[in-house]
Amino acid sequence: VRAREAHADSAAADNLHAQATGGLAGATARGEAARVQWVKDGLVVPGEQLAQAWGLTRQALAPAADRGEVFAVKIGNRLYYPQAFLGMDREAVAAVCRALGHLGASEKLMFWLRDHGALAGKSVAAALEAGTGLAKVERLAAAWARERGAAHGARSSATAA
Repeated sequence: VRAREAHADSAAADNLHAQATGGLAGATARGEAARVQWVKDGLVVPGEQLAQAWGLTRQALAPAADRGEVFAVKIGNRLYYPQAFLGMDREAVAAVCRALGHLGASEKLMFWLRDHGALAGKSVAAALEAGTGLAKVERLAAAWARERGAAHGARSSATAA
């Protein structure tokens, strides 16, 4: 009887472990794997690369991030910035990033990466390059943040990546 009880306890523990790895731990691992893939796909670049493109030091990016002018996604122990920032004017990037409010970094990245119907099916960078007005993109960014509850100083309930 004790052997059966011990086996039942062991099976229950194994089941809980399987749920944990498939649950939060599994989701965390999948999220990190997706972020690593962003690096491999070139969707995000190291701070050194962005700083060089903008004629800054890497250290100058941190105060810009504190001011809400850029954002970084933490992958492993490094900070990465959207590749789209490389060819863009710093002031335009800052205006759009500020309009995104206090969204988490992953949510902000999704805004920059996706094609928007309001931008004729283009990404933010492609739309601006094609001549879409910055004010239109800022309004879209503010609406995106509002939909996600992070506009005008509200903190996002989502965790930053």
